Amino acid sequence: MQKAGHIVAGGICFIWLLAAASAWPAGLLSSDSKGSKEPIEITADRLVTNNKEKWADFLGGVKAVQGKFTMTADALRVFYSGDLMNPPKGEGVGSSVEKFVATGRVHIVTDQYTTDSHQAEYVQATDILTLTGPNSRVVSGGNTITGPRIVLQRSEGKAVVEGAGAERVKAVFSQESKEKNAGSGSGTAKPAEKP
Repeated sequence: MQKAGHIVAGGICFIWLLAAASAWPAGLLSSDSKGSKEPIEITADRLVTNNKEKWADFLGGVKAVQGKFTMTADALRVFYSGDLMNPPKGEGVGSSVEKFVATGRVHIVTDQYTTDSHQAEYVQATDILTLTGPNSRVVSGGNTITGPRIVLQRSEGKAVVEGAGAERVKAVFSQESKEKNAGSGSGTAKPAEKP
């Protein structure tokens, strides 16, 4: 009997998360920190919830999509406060979600950057995304930062990359060629002709 109640509660939680776009940390599931009003779709092999301990687990082949944001992982745990099944009247449901932790081959794609890590943790209140695991990386255009711990302070536009043990921090910055830069101006001089 307890198992059946657990599955029903999980199903209700899953429907609730899909129906309320504001229930998800708006900062991370959009390409900027301002959030998105687009619906969120989360698919997984299994959903388990625990309203007493205030978490919901999406397990196996997890994929979360909202607009231009996509995240895949082996597992995703959402932490929340209050009563997930009965949020207070007049209070936005999104205020109850505190953080999420994605684990196992975490891959995030936005229109500004992509990330790869073993674990990604996002805290709603601070708008901070922390990537951990060997060779965690963030790629933006031709630029890449790699390290075992990367902290993206998204609302402030800052990144802190930390090494650990023998694994050091690595950054690769691409430079545009001089020819490309020279051709981008409106009053570009033509190259001198050879005699």
